Amino acid sequence: MDEANNAADALEEPIQFSKGINLKELLNSNIEFCIDLDYKDTHKAMKADPLLNDDLFGVDDDDDVDSDILKTLEQTTEYGMLSSPEYHSFDELAVKMTDCIPTGECKMLVLEEGDPKNPLVPYDAEVTIHYAAYWEKEKIPFDSSLTMNFGKPQKHRLGDGRLIPGMEIALTLVRGPAARLLVLLEPALAWGARGVPPRIRAERALFVLTLYDVQDRTTPEQFNSLPKEEQKKYENIMKTVESLHAQAKKLFSKKKYKPARNNYQHSMLILNYANPENELQEENIKKFRINTYVNLAMCYCKLNKPNYAISMLENLDYVSDVDKHCKALFYYGKAYQLLGNNEEALKYYKKALTLEPRNKDIGKTLAELDEYLKKTAVKEKELWQNAFQSKPAKKESIVYDVEQEFENGVRKMCQDLTGRNEYAKFDLPTGFSRDEVLCIKSLIRDFEGLVLVENGEGKRKKMSIIRKLL
Repeated sequence: MDEANNAADALEEPIQFSKGINLKELLNSNIEFCIDLDYKDTHKAMKADPLLNDDLFGVDDDDDVDSDILKTLEQTTEYGMLSSPEYHSFDELAVKMTDCIPTGECKMLVLEEGDPKNPLVPYDAEVTIHYAAYWEKEKIPFDSSLTMNFGKPQKHRLGDGRLIPGMEIALTLVRGPAARLLVLLEPALAWGARGVPPRIRAERALFVLTLYDVQDRTTPEQFNSLPKEEQKKYENIMKTVESLHAQAKKLFSKKKYKPARNNYQHSMLILNYANPENELQEENIKKFRINTYVNLAMCYCKLNKPNYAISMLENLDYVSDVDKHCKALFYYGKAYQLLGNNEEALKYYKKALTLEPRNKDIGKTLAELDEYLKKTAVKEKELWQNAFQSKPAKKESIVYDVEQEFENGVRKMCQDLTGRNEYAKFDLPTGFSRDEVLCIKSLIRDFEGLVLVENGEGKRKKMSIIRKLL
C-alpha cells in the first residue's frame, strides 16, 4: 500500500534528476518514464521553432488532451516530410524495397536523392537528419526526432554508436547531402531482438529518414596514417583536401577564422604530396593550390595580419599569374589598405575591377576608399593650417532649391561612375530646372575624373557626365 502511495506521490510532483541519463542506461533498465504534456514551459520552447506549429501543446479545455498532441505530431511529421507512406502491410512495402545487406534485415527505398554525381555518404561522416519511426499500419510515429531538441534536425557522427545500426547502414548507401528514404528494419538492427518493453516492441519498424547535410570528417591524421604510397595517390589527396576545404568554408562562415586558416594550411601541406599522373590531375591540383593561397590571404585579412596575407598572394604568383585572379587582387588591396598604404590598395582594387567591371562590392570598396582619402586630405590640410595659424578660406554655402532625393541620386550616380576604371558616359535627361543644373555641376566638382559636357540651349540643352581616364 505504501509503495502504491509513493508511486502516486511521485506522479504528482515532477522529479529533477541529479544527472542525465544516456541511451545505454535507458535501454538496459526497467524504469518507465511519464512525461507531463502540460509542463508550463513546453509550449514556449516549441513555439520558438519555425518547424513546429504555433498551436503545438496549446491545450484547450477539452478532456482528450492526448489526442490533440498526437494530431499535432501527425501534422508536424507531414510538414517535415516524415509522414508514414500509404501501404497495406510491411510485406507489400518490402516488395518495392532493396536489401541493404544480404540477410534482408535492412531494406531501403529511396524517395528523393541528391545529385547522382555526389559520392556515397562516408562511413564516418557527420550527418544532419530528421527521422520518424512507425509500427506496421500506424500513421502516428512512436519515435521521432521532431519531438527532441525543440524540433531541430539532429547531428550524428556515423560509427560512434549513437544511431541504431540499420539507420547507419542505409545512410551510407545514399548520395548526400540531400535525400529522403524509407528504411524497414528487423528488431535485431533496430533496438535489439527483444526490443525495449513495453514501449519498444520486438517487431519490425519503418523509419522515414530525411538527410539534410553531410560533412565528410576525413582528417589529416587519417591521411598521415596511410602508407606513403597511398598518400601519393591522387584520389586520397583530393578527398582529404576537399574535406578540409569544406570544413574551412563552414568555419569561416561562422567567423571562426583561425580554425579555418588551420584547415587551409593543412590542405596546402597535403597538396605537397601530390604527384599527378596526367594533365587533368595536374590542373586540378593547381586549382586547389590557387584556391588555398587566396583563401589563406582572406583569413589573414580577417585576422588583421596583412603582411601574412601579402605573403600568401606572393606565393600564389609562383603558381599562377595573380593579375588574372580578381579575388586575389581584391585581397591584395585589402591587405595594403590594412597597412595604411592606400595608394597601393587603390591600384589593386582598380585591377580587380578591370577583371570584373560589374562587381558591386569592388565598386563600393573603391568609392568608400576614395571618399576616405578625400576626407583625409581635408583633415590634413586643416592640420597644417592650424600648425601655421592659417585660416582656411571661407567656402560659400550655396543652397539649391532641389529635393534631397534628387541630390542623393546625383551623388550616388557620380560615385558609381568614379568607381569604374574605364571611359564611361552617362546622358542626362532634358528638362532640368536652373537649380537642378547648378546642383549637378556643384556635385560633379567633388569627384575626380568626372566632367559635365553641355550641348544646346534652353530646354533642349543636352548634358552628359563623362568618366575620363586618369
